[in-house]
Amino acid sequence: MDIGVYVDAHLGIAEQARLIEDAGFDHLWVYDSPLVFGDPYMALLEVARATKRLLIGPGVTQPHARPAHATAQALGTLAHAAPGRVAFGIGIGNSASWSVGERPATLDELHDHVRIVQGLLAGETVEHDVGRADRATIRFVHPEGRWLNLAHRIPTWISAFGPKGQHRAGANADVVFIRWEGAEATAAARERLAAGARAAGRNGGGTDIGLAVVFCLYPIEDEAELQTAEARAALGPMVVSRLRYLTANHHDVGTVPEPFRPGFVAYQDHRAQLDPVSRHLDNYRGYLTHTPDDLESFVTPETMRTVARIGSPRQIVAELQAMADAGVDHVTLQLAGPPASWCARMRDDVLPAFR
Repeated sequence: MDIGVYVDAHLGIAEQARLIEDAGFDHLWVYDSPLVFGDPYMALLEVARATKRLLIGPGVTQPHARPAHATAQALGTLAHAAPGRVAFGIGIGNSASWSVGERPATLDELHDHVRIVQGLLAGETVEHDVGRADRATIRFVHPEGRWLNLAHRIPTWISAFGPKGQHRAGANADVVFIRWEGAEATAAARERLAAGARAAGRNGGGTDIGLAVVFCLYPIEDEAELQTAEARAALGPMVVSRLRYLTANHHDVGTVPEPFRPGFVAYQDHRAQLDPVSRHLDNYRGYLTHTPDDLESFVTPETMRTVARIGSPRQIVAELQAMADAGVDHVTLQLAGPPASWCARMRDDVLPAFR
């Protein structure tokens, strides 16, 4: 099982990328969230030039971010800087879409985007909708030379947390991101992928599709560490993200996990005072990077434990081993806290168990 990291897209990411690679991680994704972070492909170019072996890519992009031919162009160009180390991560775009006031893409839109990107990166001529009643054929005019590198296949990683999405992903994904909900749920996801692969007539029936999970880990030696400023800064952004999600998707406080109920009521009152036309923007203040001052009080040891696996290095290793035993092939971790100290903890206490 390989283990990687999520990082927000920003210039200056090279230093973090080197820390991540030196710590022994296998891959690095950057978020593609317009209006929230920097441009993912500009950041990924820095990552490519700063590292030698990490698999890198957008984690994840979405169909509304840019036209499919532009996604393929960006990936093919990035592959020139990191040949054989680029992956195409894509989903329907939940947070990325809501942050600009749009609904996520449909599964049909997602898979049409994937079809076009995969075809172009394979050097094929593909059809695409040009906004008229007809369709046009397109291909890379100069697939070689100083512009693109298509010599190495760029694998497709699809984020599909629900049953329908997993069934559809079975047709064309190399790897599928799922939620970690235990061995039984992982086996069920694999069955759905296989069923989708068989329905699409895929060779091998999807047995070669990798499974990946997105997770947050925070190793500690002592419970008192959860009261430190470092732990609050590390896990607070995840707590706030979960709180905002709950507020946007639940109306009854009784349906919310108990540690979040005080925050749910307070944030619900706060949201009620905001302009409905623009209040979606408030959901992304500090998104996954820092905790806004007015939400600090909701970051407690109890809420921290709902968003991350917190425990001793031995317990963290056991959790990761349970994933491996369940057939998970890849784990991508949220970078939690100062990169240097978090990477050092993982390098020294966790990653050696999987090398």
